[in-house]
Amino acid sequence: MSTHSASPRIELSQPVQAILDANTPKSRLLGDYLRFLEAIIAPDGAGIDGVITTDARFHELEEIGLPPGPQGLKIFRQQVNGACPDEHISIDSVRFVGDDILEADLDIRATHTGLEMMGIPAAGRKLRFGVGARNRFVDGRLAERWDVADFADIRRQLTESGAGGVGSA
Repeated sequence: MSTHSASPRIELSQPVQAILDANTPKSRLLGDYLRFLEAIIAPDGAGIDGVITTDARFHELEEIGLPPGPQGLKIFRQQVNGACPDEHISIDSVRFVGDDILEADLDIRATHTGLEMMGIPAAGRKLRFGVGARNRFVDGRLAERWDVADFADIRRQLTESGAGGVGSA
């Protein structure tokens, strides 16, 4: 894994780094995705509006009851960033569907040291889980996202002693 130069909290596998370095339409789409990730893990979230469309959809967040569009993403990221300020994202692999969709396999690591998460107070537990990400971009901005994560496994890790294994995504 290599650390993405713009953020030490985002790592790229060697094959993903090779795509980024290739200067192709796929590398540009990957660059757009990295800018999105950098914005959402930033402590204040101020850059989110600059990397998403005004009508962006976050299907997985809507499914768990958050407001649609950018408002739901901002609420979710404020909760996650406040609960796990050390979140670290490894991009293990990426796939491209057409010219506008990027799918990524992510390995997320974090420590629950801040605000409560999923109704559970912080206790310094280490978390590690996979995310299957599917993202559609329009003009360099994220327009639609479908992420899949094992929320039951995340909840288990937040409550059990010695938790912190990779959950299925």
